Amino acid sequence: MTTATQSKIRAVSDLRDYATIAHYVALSAIFLIGAWLRLTALNRQSLWFDEADVVVRALQPLGQVMETFVAPGENGPIYNIMLALWIRMAGISEIAVRLPSAVFGVIALPLIYLLARRIAGSTVALIATALLAISPYHIWYSQEAKMYTMVVALALGSTWALVTALERNERWWWVAYAVVTTLMFYTHVATILVFGAQFLYAVATWRQWSSRRRPWIIAIGVLTLPYIPIGLWAMRVIGGQADTWHPAVTLWSALETFAVKFAVDRYDDDIRIWASILYAVLAVAGIAGLAYWRRREKWWLLVALLVVVPVIGLWLVSLQQSVFSDRYGIVALPFYLILVSAALGWMLRRQYAWSLAVVAMIFLVSFAWAPIRDVNRTESAEKEDWRSAYAWVADRHEPGDALVVMPGYLITTWEYHQQRDGRLDAIHGFPMGSFTIDWFDESDMTHIMYEEAEGAERIWLVQSPERAEADDPDLHLESWLESEGDAVAEHEVNGVQVTLFELDEPLSRW
Repeated sequence: MTTATQSKIRAVSDLRDYATIAHYVALSAIFLIGAWLRLTALNRQSLWFDEADVVVRALQPLGQVMETFVAPGENGPIYNIMLALWIRMAGISEIAVRLPSAVFGVIALPLIYLLARRIAGSTVALIATALLAISPYHIWYSQEAKMYTMVVALALGSTWALVTALERNERWWWVAYAVVTTLMFYTHVATILVFGAQFLYAVATWRQWSSRRRPWIIAIGVLTLPYIPIGLWAMRVIGGQADTWHPAVTLWSALETFAVKFAVDRYDDDIRIWASILYAVLAVAGIAGLAYWRRREKWWLLVALLVVVPVIGLWLVSLQQSVFSDRYGIVALPFYLILVSAALGWMLRRQYAWSLAVVAMIFLVSFAWAPIRDVNRTESAEKEDWRSAYAWVADRHEPGDALVVMPGYLITTWEYHQQRDGRLDAIHGFPMGSFTIDWFDESDMTHIMYEEAEGAERIWLVQSPERAEADDPDLHLESWLESEGDAVAEHEVNGVQVTLFELDEPLSRW
């Protein structure tokens, strides 16, 4: 071997070493940016109703929280139990109750990297991790006290374990797949659609994984037994035997919703349209790119199914009983981003297309940065601002005041903030029933008011205008309060309206 040849080999080796170092430096920077976007400003937004509700329920005695394992209608008990244990140590501040979601949001970053690297290589993995790190949709739910980022992390972990188990056929990877998937089931009932996608992939590629059939069948059997309790509730919903509040949607509306959410989430219509088109075009192209790289394993089919099945599955179930909510389909987000990244990675390898890939990535970053700056990181209220509403009450209340919440199911917002702000302890708060219930009418409303607010000279009406319109369309409660006194002060913040009524005389049933 000549000296010149040796020099070339060393140069190539050094170049690869530099490229590897640059790759991991970039990956570290992405992890840090993603962590910063999720772990900071956790208390910038008030808890909205869903968050306050889950926190108040987690504050119940642990025995009652554990009942969510068998209670019909629960999305899944694992998150509630974890939150119940956590807040007993960390408290119930906005930062404390949102921190678990933020941590799971950060955990999803290395998981998407590991999965994407195994099925599409390190370049695609780096791009996919970056896209998830700056995903406005994922950041939003990383800063919400709900289970959705936990679901995303578990879906990624389950799929990574499955892919590795299929490739290596090692017992511990099959055990890991069964354990993580079971945890995923008990975190949210809709994750059965993730397993459905994995199952369809196994059926479609049955022949090429012939030596893995036995452990795969055993894994399915192991997963079936723990899913039965929560599956029974799911069958009730699918069969139309349970009440849900979700509106019906068309297939096009469902696809359009997810296209926008997965791209930029909340922002101006023009940006939402162009961003969703770019993401969708790249995702479709990514299927071809992934098929080109890993044709034998057909990972493109697995990733495509993990996008399509949750989205279409939610819509199909909603034909019988509407359960459609975009957040239930968030499990498809990381796989969608892997397809987008596969297209970009394929383009970067082509001399005639790499410049297009660079331009596309610039647009993707720009599309993400706008909602991150103006929505995710804004100082203004984007969620229902119960914190400001109740603080206004706390600053102006007087001894003997009563407070009524409309609709009544929003009472957990009061219970949460009463525990956070000791000044509210002097006020008796209570819920009002819904006039959409057949047996509830004005006489029932009057009975509640006289029983709960007896002796009060001032009553605070706290309501969500949009929800109150649905539960009290004829404004029975507000009209009754106006007949008993005068509205002397009003305060409205994002999603919440507070009105103070001074009564002509103290309420008395006698």
